[in-house]
Amino acid sequence: MRLFANANYDFMRIRRYFIVGSLVLNVIGLAVFFVLGVNLGIDFTGGTELQLKFAQPPDIGAVRQALEKAGLKNPTVTTLGDPKENELYVRVAEQENPAGPGQAGGAGAEVGAGAPVGRDVTRKVLEAVRGGPPSGLDLNLADQRTIAGALEQTGGLKSDEAASLAENIIRMRRESRGLLSSVDELRGAPGMTDPAFQQLKKIALTGPVASRGQNYVGPSVAPELRHKAFLAVILSMLAMLVYIWFRFRFQWGLGAILATIHDVIITLGIYCISRKEFSLPVVASFLTLVGYSMNDTIVVFDRIRENLRLKGSGDLAKTINLSINQTLSRTIITSFLTWIVCVALFLFGGEALNGFAFVLVVGIIVGTYSSIYIASPVIIFWEWLFAARKKALASRPAASRAEARKALASRPGR
Repeated sequence: MRLFANANYDFMRIRRYFIVGSLVLNVIGLAVFFVLGVNLGIDFTGGTELQLKFAQPPDIGAVRQALEKAGLKNPTVTTLGDPKENELYVRVAEQENPAGPGQAGGAGAEVGAGAPVGRDVTRKVLEAVRGGPPSGLDLNLADQRTIAGALEQTGGLKSDEAASLAENIIRMRRESRGLLSSVDELRGAPGMTDPAFQQLKKIALTGPVASRGQNYVGPSVAPELRHKAFLAVILSMLAMLVYIWFRFRFQWGLGAILATIHDVIITLGIYCISRKEFSLPVVASFLTLVGYSMNDTIVVFDRIRENLRLKGSGDLAKTINLSINQTLSRTIITSFLTWIVCVALFLFGGEALNGFAFVLVVGIIVGTYSSIYIASPVIIFWEWLFAARKKALASRPAASRAEARKALASRPGR
């Protein structure tokens, strides 16, 4: 399918208006970034996050109040996925020695729910939302090893039998969407004996909340992640500049990098305004945006290079217009289909993909525009700049003209 088969739009005629508009948007984007800043997630600030499943529809306000009452500062509580699933996302920022005296409250070099500080915060969160510690073995919270130990001690089972039955109980809990409604559900569990079941009914219960997932990032890891995320974006741009320099010309690579920086700044400004959480998946989305924007620019540059070989470098603006019109169908179709997929991810991908998809929904629009009105005009400006210098060179005396010509020839991109 080919759209705009006979397109003949004069994009370059109005390039100055779009460049001015882009400069204004970039200034606004930078101002928003420095004034509002980004809403850093626990990947960059340190803290604990949990995905909780409730037996009954939870009251977000009551959950937040319970967490604050338990001494957990600045908790973030949001609905996760379909509200009918009764799931909440809870994020608690790094606490001041939450593990208590005598424990390694600064064990930040560990990442994951197994870190001592993370375990302590997780326990506090679960006790707060369920109204206190469980009075027995909570089958909706206990892990496989804990259940196996209880079955071995009180259920009269051998070690391997207890481990196998505990594995089956965890599997049944997972098949029940992470939450068992009653201990009676386990009567028919594979490997369950009547004595073990009767003993389990005495010591176990099924609480109103279960943890579907948890993660902890310590304070010493977060700054390192921030540094590496920033370094990844910068190095990717520099690598692309070198690639385009060798494949095309230096000034073309410069145009592509300026267009990419333009895309990142505007998208970052909009992301700051949205106040969405900035996490490692969001960094990945910005890297994806850098690659996508660069690819779209290279397609246009490739056609410009072909047309310059065929038609010569007479009127550069006309050649660029022709090239953009020739690739317009491909640009519109590819960008639109990719954008539709990202919109679907944004609307239906859940909380985990929301920030990632949001960046691409905004970035694809900005990146497609910048390939036409930012990257290509840089080539025209560069040629105009050196044409003006050549003209000034021609008006000089012969001796100084030779020196200036030598200096001009030594400049990159010529």
